[in-house]
Amino acid sequence: MVDLYSWLKNMLGTELLYLEDSYLKTATVNLLDYACDKPGRCYLVFDKTVFHPKTGGQGSDTGWVKGEGIKFRVEKALMVKNVVAHYGRLVEGNLPVKGSQVVLELDWEPRYKTMRLHTAGHILDYAVMKAYGRNVNTLEAQHAPPDAYIEYDARSASKEVVEEVLREATRIVEEARRVKAFWVSWEQLPARIYNAPNLQRLPRTSRYRVVEIEGVNAIPCTGTHVSNTKEVGRIKILRLEETVRGFKLYYDAD
Repeated sequence: MVDLYSWLKNMLGTELLYLEDSYLKTATVNLLDYACDKPGRCYLVFDKTVFHPKTGGQGSDTGWVKGEGIKFRVEKALMVKNVVAHYGRLVEGNLPVKGSQVVLELDWEPRYKTMRLHTAGHILDYAVMKAYGRNVNTLEAQHAPPDAYIEYDARSASKEVVEEVLREATRIVEEARRVKAFWVSWEQLPARIYNAPNLQRLPRTSRYRVVEIEGVNAIPCTGTHVSNTKEVGRIKILRLEETVRGFKLYYDAD
């Protein structure tokens, strides 16, 4: 078994290309290092990546690493100390020499679905806030198929409240509001965010990426999103599940 923390602790952080362009499907990158836990099954580290790791309420991307005579299937991406390790299996050829260039290719369909679901999650945060008449903190979230959900710190919603949430979410989608991401400093943050839950849990750092749905909310977030709410599609609330701390709202977008 590979000790990822010991292996990666002194490595420079990976440049996260998806933070600047969620629609970037491929990228030419340099292989920095790799470590294998068994023949043909390895962790690969590059200087930059288009793969979003499993973090921040979003699942891991999958896809391919391709090069001269090589095909490597990326089954998951992990974030360890600001370094993204791409785990998977060698399908064709041999692992490339460290320092060589390869091409990363995302499985686009599941990534785009996740983008739509993550933006839908931010829309639902706003719709829940409106229905409850206050900002409702989120306790946990998974903005990815097959079971996207948000856990809210509130009493479980009645049928009437669920209908109100759905109406508000549908309105925002149909209004085709712009979605954009931008960076701010700690000092700038209070003036640039609004209708954002969980601010009391936000760790202090030098800068923050904020995702804004125009006129709806602006929330610190490092996930991938669509650029217009119209792309989300029809939001469906599948079911509610009571939890010890509140309730989980399971949802989808098609």
